[in-house]
Order: sequence, then structure tokens, then C-alpha cells
Amino acid sequence: MGCTPIHIIEANGHSRGIWLLQHSASNINTTVLDSNQFSISINISRGNISTACTCIYASPNHTHRPNLWNYLMNIGQTNDVPWMLRGDFNETLLPTNQRGGIFHNSRATLFSNFMINSNLLDHTTTGGHFTWHRNNNGIRILSKKLDRSIASIDWRVSFPKAFVEVLCKLHSDHNTLLLRFGGLPLARGPRPFNFEAAWIDHNEYADLVKSNWIPQNNNITAALAKVQEKSITFNHEVFGNIFKRKKLVENRLKGVQNYQERVDSSRHTLLEKELQQEYNDILFQEEVLWYQKSREQWVKFGDKNTSFFHAQTIIRRKKNRIHRLKLPNGIWTSDRSILQEEAQKYFKNFFLWSAPSHQHRLP
Repeated sequence: MGCTPIHIIEANGHSRGIWLLQHSASNINTTVLDSNQFSISINISRGNISTACTCIYASPNHTHRPNLWNYLMNIGQTNDVPWMLRGDFNETLLPTNQRGGIFHNSRATLFSNFMINSNLLDHTTTGGHFTWHRNNNGIRILSKKLDRSIASIDWRVSFPKAFVEVLCKLHSDHNTLLLRFGGLPLARGPRPFNFEAAWIDHNEYADLVKSNWIPQNNNITAALAKVQEKSITFNHEVFGNIFKRKKLVENRLKGVQNYQERVDSSRHTLLEKELQQEYNDILFQEEVLWYQKSREQWVKFGDKNTSFFHAQTIIRRKKNRIHRLKLPNGIWTSDRSILQEEAQKYFKNFFLWSAPSHQHRLP
């Protein structure tokens, strides 16, 4: 197959083995960090960049899996590079991860706690929902999502375009998972107007809305359009780019603090306090920005974890992208031109179906 083994764990009774192989022509370096009966952890590096990967084949005996979750949590606590885990976890996370059979909430809770305590997120997946199937006399009686790929927040931020494709099931009752590091090239159209919640924190925005929200003849649409127009101008000319302002204030703070190391100046001490207050205001606006984009309403507001919000935004945007499409003839395609053509057909048919006629007006 043109591969060389990195590490092999042979099968032992009902515990299946793990073969971890590397293509002979690859230019990456791999080092085995740790291994046990159910997993292999390696370090992958190229140049001065490195990441950790743990390959899983969890025990089919559910009583053994809590020990594996604790073992993996210890690896995550000692790991200081972006970390990814993938393989057969032999456990479902949600009731929607299976069709048929009995969902075991207590076992799913243990698995969920492991992911939460280790700050791990599921990869965006395309191509199919279930990864394992059981048939009886040719009839599928049970399907589950047992195989998955998960990663730490810093891994997701380091590889924002990565997603997992569930391939066809051939010689096994499991589907193969293929990790792709690049999304399909998509054309960007004009961006729609979005209200930014961070604008509310600016002391000039309330007056802008008040002065422009003047409906003429109860025309709410015109008033909204006026506020939208002024908000866009406000964003460009007054509010500005949060990240550029944050960098500018950081540089000014650094300059003031360097000056104070040489010269005692009460004026610079006051300036430092003002800049620190401005910096805190920008941090709050940044938090609101990522909070709004992440749409994770269950996260407690006020937690300064912008990297989590950023990662959730990346995941949501990836979920909104179509990577493959099943055509009417049953063939899957990822050709960009075909995807665009089918999308145009869909929306054309949708609008023709939903447009009401004179005779039959929808309520």
C-alpha cells in the first residue's frame, strides 16, 4: 500500500486492534507519545509546527469506556499543542446519533463530560450522519454515530477549514472517515447588512438611532432603511474595526509604559488609566461581537472566552456550507459548477411553488 507502520496494537479477543500507518512519501515527522489497548497518541510535526493526534478504538464493553475517558483527559491536561482525536469511540453523544435501539443517557453523559472537561469540539461532518450499521437478513435494524473526529479549541482555530467526510461503507459495518483540511472554493457575493450588538456599547449610537428613527406616514420600512444607512456610515467612520482599535490601544499602552520606566509623569499615569479603560471597553465589544456571531445562547454572558466564541463561529459557518450534493441519479458530486446549478434550480422551483396567485392567496 506504500505505507510504513507508525505503531500497531494487535487485536486481543473482543478488543480490536489499531494499525496506525504513514504514507511513505509524506514529509511529516511522527513520534509516539503514549499508547494503551484502546488508543495511540502521536505527535505530528513539520518544521517548527506540531500537533497531537490520538487514534481511538474504544472497547465494545461499556464498563471499560469510563477508564478510557479518564485516561484521555489526563493526556489532554499534559498536552501543550493543538490536539485532535478520531476513531471509533463506540458511544453515542445524543439521541439523534442513533436510529433504533435504546439510547443510554448515563453513558452519553460520561462521554459528554469527558468532551466538556477536555475542551473538545466535534468536527463539522458531511456525507452522512451515521457511521455504523447493523443488518438483519438484509434489513437495517440499527444505525449509530460511533465514529467521530473531535479536537481542542486551539486545533479548530489553527485549522478553521477542516471538516470530516463520511465515505461509503464497503467491506465493514463502519463507514470510513476522511479528514479534509480545505473547504471547497466558494464565490463570495455582497454581504448582507447585519446589526452589530457591539454598537450599543458606543455612546454615540443611541443618539444616531433616535435621530433617524422618524417614520414618515407610518412607513416603518423607510425608517429601518434610514437607520441601516446611517449605521453603515457609523460603522465605517466612527466605530471602526474592533481589532485594529485593539491593536492601536495596545501599542499606545506599551509606549506609555515604556516611557514611565524612564520618566515619572503624572500626565502619563492618567493617560495609562484612560487607555486601560478604553482597552477594557474594546475587550467587551470584542466579546459581544463573537458572542453574537457564535449564537451559543447557553454560554453564560460575561465569560471572557473569545476563543471559544470564535471557534463556535467557525463551526457554524462550516455547517452552513454545502460540500457535496446527491443528484437525482443517486451520484454524489462536489463539482462547484454543478452545486451552483442545482442550487439555482432549487431556489427557482421554491419561489415558483411559494408564490401565491390571484385566485388562491395565502393567509
